[in-house]
Amino acid sequence: MTKKIINKYFFKYLNRETISYLICGVLTTIVGLAVFWICERTGLHVAVSNTISTAAAVVFAYFVNKIFVFRSASWNPEVLIKEILAFLTGRLASYLTETLLLVLLVDVIGFPGFICKLFTSILVVIANYLISKKAVFIDRSKR
Repeated sequence: MTKKIINKYFFKYLNRETISYLICGVLTTIVGLAVFWICERTGLHVAVSNTISTAAAVVFAYFVNKIFVFRSASWNPEVLIKEILAFLTGRLASYLTETLLLVLLVDVIGFPGFICKLFTSILVVIANYLISKKAVFIDRSKR
């Protein structure tokens, strides 16, 4: 009985989409962390470094999510505009939350910036998957 339940939920949530999202999320995180690290090494404030790294990661993430994760095949301008606006809105919300957390953890509490960026990146990957699945890359003809 327990094995059936585990298999049911395991395969429900661990499928091609979630695995490819995790891979693309890791790649997006690497892009963001690399840009963040470079910016921080140049002496930029953690919030500025996060803004620049987030912009780079969001551009990368939109295309890998559209193409590889959610397989959104339409390149119709109307569909693209809706997707991009929804994607950017979701990413803006997660960016603002992440930036506030980083400022709190780094400037107020005094934790190292890079370690905090790693921690917040994990939270952002999870939140962004849910946003993308439920609000961005959806079949709008079914609405």
